[in-house]
Amino acid sequence: MTVLTLAEKASLIGPLDYKALKTIYENSNNYDYIPYSVLLEDLGLLNRELDETLTKLYNLRLLSKEKVTKEFGYRLTFAGLDILAIKKLYTNKILKSLGIIIGEGKESNVYFGYNFSDETVVVKFHRIGKTSYKNIRKIRGIRYKEDWIKLTVDNANREYEALKCISENYGSVPKPYGIAYNAVVMEYIQGNELYRSNLPDPEATLQEILSTIRIAYNYCNNIVHGDLSEYNVIVNEEGKAYVIDWPQWQRDNEDLLLRDLTNILYYFHKKYDIYKSLDDIINYIKGK
Repeated sequence: MTVLTLAEKASLIGPLDYKALKTIYENSNNYDYIPYSVLLEDLGLLNRELDETLTKLYNLRLLSKEKVTKEFGYRLTFAGLDILAIKKLYTNKILKSLGIIIGEGKESNVYFGYNFSDETVVVKFHRIGKTSYKNIRKIRGIRYKEDWIKLTVDNANREYEALKCISENYGSVPKPYGIAYNAVVMEYIQGNELYRSNLPDPEATLQEILSTIRIAYNYCNNIVHGDLSEYNVIVNEEGKAYVIDWPQWQRDNEDLLLRDLTNILYYFHKKYDIYKSLDDIINYIKGK
């Protein structure tokens, strides 16, 4: 059986399919699995029409289903949420087409894409799995159970918010172009992660990273990255550093700020024998 790519699945989705996916998404706050009868009423379809649509979406693995009392209920899969995002980004003239996958992680899948000027962009699809779900609830102090769809979309919005503010204040991050559901479209930075880079001027690169963290803190209402390390910095061919992966940011969190700075200063000390006073750097970040 041929496994379809996300782009191929998106090409098979017609207006009725999209409407069904969107209706299921909009009902996800009220139901774990949206009952068939609710979908029938909300969509205003005949049983035959709804059956055909749901079967198609289920076979494309855009939906999962489970027996709820006397009828089946349906919910989006990550791929179903991705399709909603792709369609909306296309409608909003942000994403013309989706390319190949270039990265898979615990909390996101990253693809090449192309905008309407045929320029290469990056499309990051957020996805909150079970492990990530527990961590996020703990970090953000969420005591009640929240749906994974809401948390996933929230993660994307958080990253877009951080990138937009930092970019507008001349911080060194990928420029965000748009957002839809769980997907953030951003500038493609051609380069390598910091840990894989041999820096021509490590002092300048460290200063660029610290400057971006300072901008986030001082101009974006005390945003702290929350996971800064040599794995979340991209260095381009000219040696310019970009701080990436911002969805876990926290506001005015002293412990996370200390951890972020300790991580990055330790890396530069270990690899390039550069020493900076942690106290001095904290004062610099806070604009003192």
